[in-house]
Amino acid sequence: MSKLSLGKVWTNNLSPAPPPPETPFELDHNRKIYIFDVIPMGAVRMTQSDRWKTNPEHDNIMQRQRKEVTRYFKLKDDIRSQAVKMNFEQLDTLEIIFCVPMPTSWSAKKRNEMNKMPVKTRPDIDNYVKAFLDSLLKEDGNIWQIKAEKRYAFNGSIIVYK
Repeated sequence: MSKLSLGKVWTNNLSPAPPPPETPFELDHNRKIYIFDVIPMGAVRMTQSDRWKTNPEHDNIMQRQRKEVTRYFKLKDDIRSQAVKMNFEQLDTLEIIFCVPMPTSWSAKKRNEMNKMPVKTRPDIDNYVKAFLDSLLKEDGNIWQIKAEKRYAFNGSIIVYK
């Protein structure tokens, strides 16, 4: 019986699978879905002062909470409250679509062309997932599989399949 070492590299020399086609997504109406009516954002990197700075309108500019942090905490609160209203069930796998609003500076033609198409800009998809999981779970170790997408949409939302 041989043991595989983590220090060795193994390859099968086959050609890689082609990337999936960039086509507009369509909702799978044959499955249960949860739609969170929020504008998704990535998780914010916190500093030590973010723990004690709680007022974004504080008179002293050095004691104001950063706007991104305030928006992030509001997003988490909105996701939690909507999850309660929808009776969101904790899952051990996560299939999620982040519908990112298109920039208002885009023309109507471009907005129609890009609706439901993949988003290839920042923030990274893992930051969106982290923000969503942090808002619902204290411990996300029970999640063993994640399939996530970022798509453009006219209005922001988060779609979770069960």
